[in-house]
Amino acid sequence: MTLLAPLFLAAAAAVAAGVVALHLLARQRPRDAAFPTARFVPDRPARAPSRALRPADLRLLALRVLTVLLAGAALAQPVRTPPRKAIRRVVALDLSRALADPADAVARAAALLRDGDALVTFDSVARAVHGNVRDSLRTLRVTTAPGSLSAALIVASRAAAALAPRADSLELTVVSPLVREEWDDATAAIRARWRGRINIARVAAARAPREEPGVELRADPDDPLRATVALLGLARNGALVRIVRDSPTAADSAWAHDSGGALVWWPAATAALRARERADTVGALIAGSAVSVAAWVRTADPAPGRAMARWVDGAPAATERRSGAGCLRSVAIPLAAEGDLALREGTGRVVARLAAPCGVTSDFAPLSDSLIATLAGAGPALIARSVRAAPRPVSRAAPWLLGGVLLLAMAEPLARRARRDR
Repeated sequence: MTLLAPLFLAAAAAVAAGVVALHLLARQRPRDAAFPTARFVPDRPARAPSRALRPADLRLLALRVLTVLLAGAALAQPVRTPPRKAIRRVVALDLSRALADPADAVARAAALLRDGDALVTFDSVARAVHGNVRDSLRTLRVTTAPGSLSAALIVASRAAAALAPRADSLELTVVSPLVREEWDDATAAIRARWRGRINIARVAAARAPREEPGVELRADPDDPLRATVALLGLARNGALVRIVRDSPTAADSAWAHDSGGALVWWPAATAALRARERADTVGALIAGSAVSVAAWVRTADPAPGRAMARWVDGAPAATERRSGAGCLRSVAIPLAAEGDLALREGTGRVVARLAAPCGVTSDFAPLSDSLIATLAGAGPALIARSVRAAPRPVSRAAPWLLGGVLLLAMAEPLARRARRDR
């Protein structure tokens, strides 16, 4: 048991001591004595103060002292103190499509969890598991959604805040294959908010689903993108991906909407480079795990949608949005005909990423050692008192104590009346 505002109880004790002191200064009737000049005595009750060696009425005194102490205890808000442990643990278990062996991951999580610890499961969203977490582990199933370390870290931080009042230190363990698609632009910033180390329990990653190759390209014969597609071996008529270097037509959009194909609108480099006077040079292009380092020229922004590729400064270079059964992609990456940029390996990886069929954007490549080191961090476990405090507990005893104060206050007039009747 602990008090949320202990000063109120100390103040009540001081007031109770004052009540006892006032009872010692009781007014009592003096002894009767015969005076020869009684005619000069006023015709009214004669009283004189005298110091008593004991309180005048012990029951009234006890009633008043108990009332004051109960009021102080109610204002002090007593709450039950939960049992504390040296370390409480939060386990973040990956249940995304990147998991190769779910049974192994669940067994690793079960070996880490102890009574009072917290379990967080995540794929593209994260969820805190309440109740008996060991029983919940038996019913968990892997999903087909991609994983998100950002979501896992956010919910794990909330779970840690709930454990903080019952621990001296907090430990976070991530059970995951840690693949590239689970790391996004916000992960590093969210990780920095956890001011302690993170333990890594890495499990096997699944194999990426087999992607059906094939791109139908509509472009000029001397278009540099033709060379890139030819080197990748993707050129095929009737494929589920159609790259349009001129303006897309209504028939193109209807084809993507009805057939489930990916319509990629990628304006030709010759048209885009005419705006060179308002272009800036960007040193790298990132599309999933594919990175191309070159003097890329950025001339425009893609249409709104989910980013599939970004410039090195984080601005989107290619986006995607759903359209019926298919998807529409907008690519704002000028590909110059001069030089060997279209023939470079990095450019080919970016093109392959942007030319994947709709929904086939999995990236099960392992995270780099530098990103894993960023995720793990260094130093001791998180100090519990440094975590943002959980919602302040509410004293369940305070209303009952205040009810007792009210009853005692109602009983005092009755006690005083009984004293006068004696």
